[in-house]
Amino acid sequence: MDAKAIPNAVVWLNPDQVDLVREVAAVAGFEIVAAGSPARGQGGAVAAALGVPAESDLRYVLAERQASLVFIATPGEFGTDNPEGDASSLLTAKARGTKVASLEPIPARALDLSAAPWVSDGTVVGAAEAIRFVPMLRHSRAMREAADVIANFGVIRSVSVEQWGRACHGSIGAHLYSALDAIQSLLGEPEVIDATVVSSGFTRGIHALPGETLRELSGDMNAILRFADGRAASIATSDHAGRWNRGVTLVGDSGRLRLYDDGFEWINANGEKADETRFRRPARGVTTADHAVAAIADAIKRVLDPAIPDVGPADLARVLPTAQAALLSARTGQPESPTTIRRMIGAA
Repeated sequence: MDAKAIPNAVVWLNPDQVDLVREVAAVAGFEIVAAGSPARGQGGAVAAALGVPAESDLRYVLAERQASLVFIATPGEFGTDNPEGDASSLLTAKARGTKVASLEPIPARALDLSAAPWVSDGTVVGAAEAIRFVPMLRHSRAMREAADVIANFGVIRSVSVEQWGRACHGSIGAHLYSALDAIQSLLGEPEVIDATVVSSGFTRGIHALPGETLRELSGDMNAILRFADGRAASIATSDHAGRWNRGVTLVGDSGRLRLYDDGFEWINANGEKADETRFRRPARGVTTADHAVAAIADAIKRVLDPAIPDVGPADLARVLPTAQAALLSARTGQPESPTTIRRMIGAA
């Protein structure tokens, strides 16, 4: 990235994300030039808090606003209420050279994949090509630094992913999507997934069912994934767990490989430390340069830097059916198959 040219960004966020977005901008090195909010009547407030002009229409921002980046911290109903118009505005942004980064998957459910051209099919460029979902666990610094170690780790028998944070860091739907993407990159698509959600407003004796989209998920989720070849994975995540932390554990004949936000550790089958790396914390000068800020800023810097190879868009057709199966399982109380969801959307 040219040090003389500071990227500018329009940000779209909820009021509780003002501090997070301000600090991400400081660490990632982009200037916020306008802001808006999907929360009714809050666009002026978040813009004033960030000291920038207000925008009232995300679709207009994407289609018309000149900016290096549109950072969608909270999309609201974008991607669901007018899928054709939303997809069109994203493609316009891409054609203009504006980068789009989102904390939440867009769209937020597998059934929406058939409502607009989200996924490229060889003749039509899908709108998902214009979005980079951040921060994807699979593309985190720990996973990048441990790539050779993972490649030499041998057969992985099981994977467990933990992802914790507050609501301002993204929904558990976003955490679930990121975790599933990482797991499927290591083990492939699961045969079934068995999930449960405990709502953030849990009261003993009252069990609230989760909604039907990833954005409606809030609280705590636990899931077990079973694969046709006998391997397994687990996910534990929450958007009401205080501090942001992510962890991935791989177990196999080579021992245990544990990846953290700030590094990784490989303990071999004999219990000896085979490899270890720890990263330095973010630079001082940011009030709460925690793991959330570091992870999101790292991902956005890589989106903006033309010298870094693009990781490409999120693989919606691969991951959303598994995420939808997890939602269905949490509603039915039974294990569900991603293949069932694929058939429902005509993608099996």
